[in-house]
Amino acid sequence: MRNLTVNLGRGPKEGDGEGNAREAALIDSNLSEVRPKAALPDAHEASITPNVAAANIATATPIDNPDQAYQANTTKIDISGLTFGDLYSSISDDQLTVTFSVPLVKAGPVPTGWATWSSPPFSEDANPDVLFTETNTLEMVLSRPVRIFGFELEPAPFGAFMFTADFFRGNQLVESITRTVDGNNGARLFARTGSLVDRVLVTGPSDFAIAQVRYQLPINALLIALIVILIILIIWLLL
Repeated sequence: MRNLTVNLGRGPKEGDGEGNAREAALIDSNLSEVRPKAALPDAHEASITPNVAAANIATATPIDNPDQAYQANTTKIDISGLTFGDLYSSISDDQLTVTFSVPLVKAGPVPTGWATWSSPPFSEDANPDVLFTETNTLEMVLSRPVRIFGFELEPAPFGAFMFTADFFRGNQLVESITRTVDGNNGARLFARTGSLVDRVLVTGPSDFAIAQVRYQLPINALLIALIVILIILIIWLLL
């Protein structure tokens, strides 16, 4: 079973808000007939192999679920305004651009174009807008280093599959997160906090979709220094 469900331009049927499972049961995956308006490039599935021979892997700092603290301390790149069925090579806001190694197709909100997702506490929302790839590998390059980076992921085929997200700073591997994710209402968060990262490589056995891309910029050292100086000056003036 797979997750891609509807033709381009077809909205959800009336009453389908709770009908993800009913529709999904009729197809073989989260994807069926949705295709981008422009043809997808050939789905070459050769692995990207970064140079990590001298990698210094930090202590794992994964974030398991998108709880209130995670959401409050990060900024989400909103994709709800992207055109359904179009290809996108990057997404951005006024602070960060995330560039993809292959163009991703806009679908959603679930179940429009993508049959299922998970529900809180495992995801932010059971009906997110998503971006999907027809390859099993995706590299995301960030326009600047960030302290927190995360996204939700669900495979297209229904069933449990193991996916890995490798977080890099340049060519140095900072951290790897591997999770088993079910394509049938089983989306999970891949997120981490700690030392800065500027690139993420996602690999798995099947095509997949991502949603809820979030980040936190590093604290500006100069700003901290200025605040400390200001506090010292205030204390001095009060003495």
